[in-house]
Amino acid sequence: MPRNDVVVRVAGEGGEGVISVAEILTRTAVDSGLDVFTFRSYPAEIKGGLAMMQVRISKDPLSSIGSHTDILMCFNQEAFDVWSGAMYPGGVVLFDPKHCNVPDDYAHTAIPVPLHETAMKETGARISKNAVALAALVEGINLPAEKASELLVRKFTRKGQEVVDKNLKSFAAGAGLLRGNAKLDAMKLVDAPGEKRVGRIVLSGNQSISLGSIAGGCNFVAGYPITPATQVLEFMMKYLPGMGGRVIQAEDEISAIATCLGASYAGARSMTATSGPGLCLMSELIGMASMSEIPVVLIDVMRSGPGTGMPTKTEQSDLMYALHGSSGEAPRIVIAATSIEDCFVQAINAFNLADRYQMPVILLSDQAMAYRTKTVDQPDLVGIELAFREQPQDAALEDYRRYLDTDTGISPVAVPGTPGGMYVSSGLEHDEGGAANYTPEVRMQMVEKRYRKLRTLATELSKNGNGLNTSADGAEIGVIGWGSTEGPIKEAIERAGRDGTRFAHLQPRVLMPLATDKIEQFVAPLKKVLIVEENYTAQFAQHLRANVAMGGTEIIPVNQCSGFPFTPDEVYAELQKHT
Repeated sequence: MPRNDVVVRVAGEGGEGVISVAEILTRTAVDSGLDVFTFRSYPAEIKGGLAMMQVRISKDPLSSIGSHTDILMCFNQEAFDVWSGAMYPGGVVLFDPKHCNVPDDYAHTAIPVPLHETAMKETGARISKNAVALAALVEGINLPAEKASELLVRKFTRKGQEVVDKNLKSFAAGAGLLRGNAKLDAMKLVDAPGEKRVGRIVLSGNQSISLGSIAGGCNFVAGYPITPATQVLEFMMKYLPGMGGRVIQAEDEISAIATCLGASYAGARSMTATSGPGLCLMSELIGMASMSEIPVVLIDVMRSGPGTGMPTKTEQSDLMYALHGSSGEAPRIVIAATSIEDCFVQAINAFNLADRYQMPVILLSDQAMAYRTKTVDQPDLVGIELAFREQPQDAALEDYRRYLDTDTGISPVAVPGTPGGMYVSSGLEHDEGGAANYTPEVRMQMVEKRYRKLRTLATELSKNGNGLNTSADGAEIGVIGWGSTEGPIKEAIERAGRDGTRFAHLQPRVLMPLATDKIEQFVAPLKKVLIVEENYTAQFAQHLRANVAMGGTEIIPVNQCSGFPFTPDEVYAELQKHT
């Protein structure tokens, strides 16, 4: 029976075109009016190693990668060995018999698809076997072949007509390999709407953060390439100069953030993007930005650590470092985007908060969200409000004190060149005028002033709820997550609701400072709260315990650090344990 939702996983050796197959499949689905949600896992090596991309396709809106696989296309034996155990009941494995053997007692349906043989027969080049695989998948799940072939032409046109012709021949041959195969009938999608829906686009998390940064007024970027954040630097290099901004590839992460601080001091809205190891290198200058009250946005696309760790895998293990990493006590704002759409929103928020509160803002994403793609509504640019740093008025410039101790902790800051607005900004402790001062009274005054800004923001967050969802009235169990765990949590809770069990859900965006009173209101009526996060040491659970009064509510950490994101089934299984 045709279905509304299918999960396809394509896996094989890096360099064989595995990712290209899944990307064209994704675009074919989008151009056919369907929703997509993808996830990719690739090796750290430049070439070779196991690569995989998963594409979830549906007529309905999607919020996660799904849990298991309906169709697995194996280019080689390793792909089968690693991924064949993660199949839904009734799932189908498609495998190339030239490079893969399936045991006779394998529990699921397995269909040989001669990718290598067909490519060699049609073109004499095995490299075009990915076009064979694409055609087989398009036929197998009932997507329009003409849209896929158009995308194939578009992808390879730059390589010349001969390459295009070879791929089209392989595609045509592959289209017939599964035609009429009854074993795939259960995997076919219902007829797609036919055309791409107006106002729907496909974005990755890195692209969404980049677009949000531009919409948020970013006009200066300095960065150093590091997986999985490099795409942000590349995107800004390509597009920001055309909008009047400046982009510099620095020699290392330390130079990158130092350059950003210089640009921000001069009045720019500046940003750098990095991952965990780079964030560590930036820690001294994060402290400098906090002490000097210089706005700067840092994007941390988290990956598995420590050390080099698993640079192409995902994890949420930078949280404690983002919250506290520096010498001394250096207040900063920490935000975590929860989805592709939210990456855009939180990037704008990051620039507004950095400028308004004159301090570093760290925006957390992760490898899974950075590289996955999803169908989203085209961002609405109308009505975006930008907040800028407060400027001193004429009277204040008569005796200008850059670090004026105000009720909110926020001091008016002059742009260099403002008559009367000259001041010294350094990493030394200072008085209200900026002059170095180490007396106990001034030290206590300035530390209190800098932290008062966080309390001012916390009060504001308590008014707007900061991602609070209390729609599950009467629930006795709650779930709190942060960052990209939102989608799997929401799907698991919806499934539990259909089974008759209600759960409350909270997914705060701003993690430093916390809207403690709102979180306490959320927790108070609950018997248990599950804290779902992708790290080993339950970092957010620790952060909540340290800052929020949990009363008699039992706190249950739910953690994994496998390098892969939570699936809805995994979260649902945890919910079932505690009902």
